[in-house]
Amino acid sequence: MERYADIVTELLQYALWHDKRPLDQTLFDGLSADDWMAIQAFALRQGVSAIVCDAIESADITLPRPIKMRFISDVSNIEHEYAAKLKIAVRLAEIYNAHGIRMMILKGLGLSLLYPRPNHRPCSDIDIYLFGGQREADEILRKYHNIPIDENKHHHTVFHINKTMVENHYDFIESHSRTSRHKFEQRLKEIAETEQPIKIEIGGQEAYIPSPNLNALFLTMHSGSHFAAGNISIRHLLDWSLFIDHFGDKVDWDMVYALADEFGFRRYLDCLNSMCCDHLGLERKPFVSVSQEQEIVKRAWADTLEYGKKSIPANFVKGWIFRINRRFANVWKQRMVYRDNLISSFLLSAAIHIVKPKYWRND
Repeated sequence: MERYADIVTELLQYALWHDKRPLDQTLFDGLSADDWMAIQAFALRQGVSAIVCDAIESADITLPRPIKMRFISDVSNIEHEYAAKLKIAVRLAEIYNAHGIRMMILKGLGLSLLYPRPNHRPCSDIDIYLFGGQREADEILRKYHNIPIDENKHHHTVFHINKTMVENHYDFIESHSRTSRHKFEQRLKEIAETEQPIKIEIGGQEAYIPSPNLNALFLTMHSGSHFAAGNISIRHLLDWSLFIDHFGDKVDWDMVYALADEFGFRRYLDCLNSMCCDHLGLERKPFVSVSQEQEIVKRAWADTLEYGKKSIPANFVKGWIFRINRRFANVWKQRMVYRDNLISSFLLSAAIHIVKPKYWRND
């Protein structure tokens, strides 16, 4: 696993920073067809197979034909899915703009714009934030476009267009299972209201992505919640590395690190930076604070390599046993991300998942 991870991250670094560093060709000596099969499967599971394929083509690495065809198939599927999601995002922007509602794209599609080839960054769904216009926007889709809206979620509504899920956020993060995140959510909303988002154009329509400060905090807590609950993937690290590379010098890091200290996720943020520097070649600029806990960084990296290996059982009882075991196995990660009492947050989270309220909002 470690060897395959080294090869994948070497190829990713070449794809992203090839103008700054050469490719270590010695890593590819003696690779068999089975090795390449495992590399392709690992890259796909980690969400980076299309970018690995870009590096293989750019470096003119010869692959066994069946493996090459697997990579090409991955790329074709990712490009097709990306085009479909982009089309839906453009349509939503058109509808919302016609009603004077600004649309901010979060996570996937927005981050894809930072990649050398945006359509090679897989996007599972579409996440949007409408600057307080979420209720009105949902009613427009329901009334004029006959799109059902699912309100049975904790920090966003959900609807589907052509089988693509759209999450319409009224909160940036799920803040109901941990009390500290109420205040953090309030801080994110303050930044969203006071700082100018970055205007972009998609398909001739005006849209936005978060301001650098908002994205720095949102992306950290979003990946941190995945880290604490289960795993993050190499794609999460790639997103963060590219965000730092593009917008790092525009972020108020004194503010970000102060909030990280206040809300208890500084150890995670420093660990995230360390993994990106150590394994993806992120430049250690003065504002990139890294972890001094090398054993924690190694443990977090080993955990990242396990991404996607385990899934929640479909059986209700087995599913809950899996969740409970995972929750307590991840205590070391929760302590890096949250300051809340572990037992009370567990009980609150369990209650929320069981009850599943229609919606939780501050009117």
